[in-house]
Amino acid sequence: PHPVGPSLAATAIAYHISRRAARKAAVSTLKTLAAPPKPVPPRGALEAGGKGMLMVAHRGMSFQAPENTLDAIRLAFEHGAVGVEFDVQRSKDGELFLLHDDTLRRTASKYRSANLDSISQEAYETMLDQDVSELSYWDFLRHVDVEFKGQSTRPCLLSEVVDEIPDGRFALCEIKGGDEACARDIAAFVKAKAVPEEKLAFIGFDFELMVLLKRLLVEAGKSQMQVISLKDAYSEAVALEHIAIASGAGLDGVDFEADASVVTKSVVEAAQDAEVHIGVWIWADRLPMSDGVANVAAFHDLGVTFFTSDLPPDVCEWMASPSTTASPCSSC
Repeated sequence: PHPVGPSLAATAIAYHISRRAARKAAVSTLKTLAAPPKPVPPRGALEAGGKGMLMVAHRGMSFQAPENTLDAIRLAFEHGAVGVEFDVQRSKDGELFLLHDDTLRRTASKYRSANLDSISQEAYETMLDQDVSELSYWDFLRHVDVEFKGQSTRPCLLSEVVDEIPDGRFALCEIKGGDEACARDIAAFVKAKAVPEEKLAFIGFDFELMVLLKRLLVEAGKSQMQVISLKDAYSEAVALEHIAIASGAGLDGVDFEADASVVTKSVVEAAQDAEVHIGVWIWADRLPMSDGVANVAAFHDLGVTFFTSDLPPDVCEWMASPSTTASPCSSC
């Protein structure tokens, strides 16, 4: 046999080293392929809204404009709100529109508009007390004047509101009552319109309806679109129990009244441990001070996910303070 020269020996050594490296790379690749995929962090509305406590405008900028209208919603975003909350109902002709009450009596003008001259004032008065689910949007509801502090506008459609939500902002859409048809129409709407999952989250008091809506959204390919259970808890114990129930049902969060005796540190920690969001809302009738700076700041310090407020001037000033980490930190 011929002796192996230095150059040939070096080549042989390099060959074996490269093969060893190739085997290691192959084994590493196989381990990577065999390993379970890393979970993708959820990216719903409440994550997209930013860090810190998210300030949500209750029924739009309802402290300054007619509630649940395009004017109120536009104004809220113009003044820096990271989110808006509004109420959705379903009309007789199947339209999803914004209104809080079951009837128009509280929010509508006492007098019919010029666009409703085909009906008498007496008939109009009767219709103000009729359940809105029995009224047509196109024949009646869209012609009604909604008045507030000298301003007048009309009830708007959910589709119109979605188009007004800027990038990086979101809306909490409350489904009124236990209307299953409304939930099914909403799921169909977000799918057909391809609404981004970070634009809308849904809230409601009817627990079974919220569970149904979550299932419908998952089936529609909108699993990251969040569904949150509203609850009149009245006590810490009830709040703790409801967190466990909501989490067990696969919902994304809970929303309680902004009452410090109900939403305590233990309640917030329980929600965090259950990996569900926790929000609070103001209740002017029962808790007249709930929308004050002291209460808002206290819940900010507790670490709740969001606070739904009418955004009165003093709260806006607090939000604009450089020491505040709530979102947004802009002047109202």
